[in-house]
Amino acid sequence: MSNPSACKFQDLRATATRAQHGMRLDQGVAELLGLSRRRSRRAIDEGGVYLNRKRCRTAGRKLGNGDALRAVLLDTEKLVPFTADQLVWQQPPLYLIHKLSGQYAQEALHRSRGTLPEQLAKALEFTTQQAASLRPVHRLDLGTSGLMLFSADATLLQLLQKQWRSCASKSYLAVVEPAPAWETQHITLAIGQQRDKLGRFHISEQGRACETDAAVIERRGNRALIQLIPHTGRTHQLRIHLAALGCPILGDMRYGGKVHRRLMLHAEKLRIKPMHQKALHEQLSWHSPPQEDWQW
Repeated sequence: MSNPSACKFQDLRATATRAQHGMRLDQGVAELLGLSRRRSRRAIDEGGVYLNRKRCRTAGRKLGNGDALRAVLLDTEKLVPFTADQLVWQQPPLYLIHKLSGQYAQEALHRSRGTLPEQLAKALEFTTQQAASLRPVHRLDLGTSGLMLFSADATLLQLLQKQWRSCASKSYLAVVEPAPAWETQHITLAIGQQRDKLGRFHISEQGRACETDAAVIERRGNRALIQLIPHTGRTHQLRIHLAALGCPILGDMRYGGKVHRRLMLHAEKLRIKPMHQKALHEQLSWHSPPQEDWQW
């Protein structure tokens, strides 16, 4: 798997003029943004091209004078394909998978093709209409592996997301370096809402309240395996909290971690309480240990 941070990211923009009026989208993207026709078509097919701020995957779409074009590209990226054995459990319209490190949990700016919603829909042989309804209930970062729940019902999706904090509990594993001096830690550092230029969030007294429980499970030299239980669900919460304590996650270069073959963060356990409104009448719980790429 390639490291996405090492790939060449481009965000190209232009406005069509009278010279491009009536031109095909793939031709206009190539001409205005300095791409080859082949690369232009691939970007459109992957979902990285936007016409007037909307994703457009129709290469033959005709351009008009003044149309805004945008192409978001991430070259040399190698996707980790989804396989049927990643489907851990299903009770339609709910589907639980074991996400692998390097798989996109949802659409990204530069792609809609090759993401888990698209690949899972294919594996389930969904119709186009069914596929359009398949969405992640919660999210995992690109480099994070582990249990991830999807819903193909919009009403149930909304209900689960609204009640996720009260009805679901999760447990993660992380390998950190250096190992912390403490054995357990209750972390309540607030996290700011704005990213910096490198896409990082930061600890801030004026930020949103966050809560994480951490406990060392095993030590190996200057590294430690830690169990993490988040009680809030802020973006990058576990990564930020551990980095703030001086023990960043191995492979998390964005937050100061050392280079590794993958981000060593794994969503190991998930439990959902009964929700009688939507036929979830019993408590559901799963445990999915890391796979063979979990080496430290």
